[in-house]
Amino acid sequence: MSYIEEMLEEILKLVYREYREIVEIERLTCELEETLNHSDRKSANLILEMRQSEMERVSQAKRAISELLESMDDDLKNDIKRLLEGEQLSERKESEAERISMISRQRNHTMENIRRIDRALSRRVAGKDSYYEE
Repeated sequence: MSYIEEMLEEILKLVYREYREIVEIERLTCELEETLNHSDRKSANLILEMRQSEMERVSQAKRAISELLESMDDDLKNDIKRLLEGEQLSERKESEAERISMISRQRNHTMENIRRIDRALSRRVAGKDSYYEE
């Protein structure tokens, strides 16, 4: 296995780990919405704690990705950064590159969904004091 393939494989593992954690955040956010619909503050607080733990795991995965990127030469680093944004690179034929791009697009979509739900919840709970109020 070449250096590039090894790096792509490591990034793929980390991106997939990050994506799994984000999917769990999405699940917990939906569960939080349901809990708040039933005015169950105790359960909502527990879910918020669980969600925070998942967010910390996402941060750990992001840090690991950043550290790995720092160890790469500039060309590979720039290509991988573009893949992490969800771009598809015609110059990268490795299957790992395609998968990194695909998972990154799925991650971005899931994050948008979480933000949408979170925005509605924040406005409902905090009203004018919502983080999302302009």
